[in-house]
Amino acid sequence: MNSHAWNETVWQRLLQLQGQLPHALLFHGRAGIGKLALAEQLAQLLLCENPQVDGHEACGVCPSCHWLRQGSHPDFMKLQPAALDENDPDGEIAERKSPTAGQHISVAQVRELTQFVQLSAHRGGLRIALIHPAEAMNAAAANALLKTLEEPPPNILLILVSHQSSQLLPTILSRCHQIRFTLPSTDVAQSWLIQQGVRETRACLAQAGGAPLLAIQLADADYQERRHGFLTGLVKMHVADSLRIAEHHAKQPLPDMVHWLQLWVHDLVSLHLAGRVFYQVDFEQELRGMAGRAKLFGLLDYQRRLQAARASVQHPLATQMVLEDLLLEYAGLFE
Repeated sequence: MNSHAWNETVWQRLLQLQGQLPHALLFHGRAGIGKLALAEQLAQLLLCENPQVDGHEACGVCPSCHWLRQGSHPDFMKLQPAALDENDPDGEIAERKSPTAGQHISVAQVRELTQFVQLSAHRGGLRIALIHPAEAMNAAAANALLKTLEEPPPNILLILVSHQSSQLLPTILSRCHQIRFTLPSTDVAQSWLIQQGVRETRACLAQAGGAPLLAIQLADADYQERRHGFLTGLVKMHVADSLRIAEHHAKQPLPDMVHWLQLWVHDLVSLHLAGRVFYQVDFEQELRGMAGRAKLFGLLDYQRRLQAARASVQHPLATQMVLEDLLLEYAGLFE
């Protein structure tokens, strides 16, 4: 449960809070920058029975550290959606998924947390509950949590981790001590990615919006091959090509293709407004050649169309039919 080097300043701030911990902490910031890892590291330190280095590091060998590592600590509880992506162990890319059944934190889970915090600690210290991602709580769950935040029992700590804190109730925000996480510098992030064995660090980091943990996920060779093949088809697409290209990619996951289209069009808009490419940097030359062929207002309208499409990509519609409509409209922007 080690945090990442770029979050060291946040970690030092948390260490200073040890003697006067609030009853609730809210870790918020972009997905993919290590908020969950730091939350788990803090929980391990606070529950450790033999902390090291002046109390700044968990020992890793005491019963508490062992139980936490095994996921069976009696004084620690973690709430997260039942359908959290198994291929996302850090849980940091949840924002790329559209909400569906099983991707919420339910009121029943929060009620279980309420019962948990009312009990006395088994080891005589803190009881800690971690909620991740906090915006996954549905309305009933969020309201159920409020009572615990308003009248917290002694010796409990709630740690909320949020990728989109603007989606949380204002009453929840006001009752938490907020810790903001920021993106690492590009140099720091790329250096770390190189250490992890990522080859195309610049391209992957750009696609991830500067978030290193998300860039690791996007570095998957199969994912990049599928993305490259799809985007190559967008470069010189005509209306007459739309149906053929939609048929060719019909077996691809629709959420991925809508996401790629969103970033692609965002870069075309950015070229109009700021003269730069943010996300698809490995296609910068092609994007610059295309930007002048499409009107800005048409691109902005299409962005809104893609946002609406993203909200429904998990619905059981025919991928090919949806993709045909999106690509026909896209090709029409240039003709």
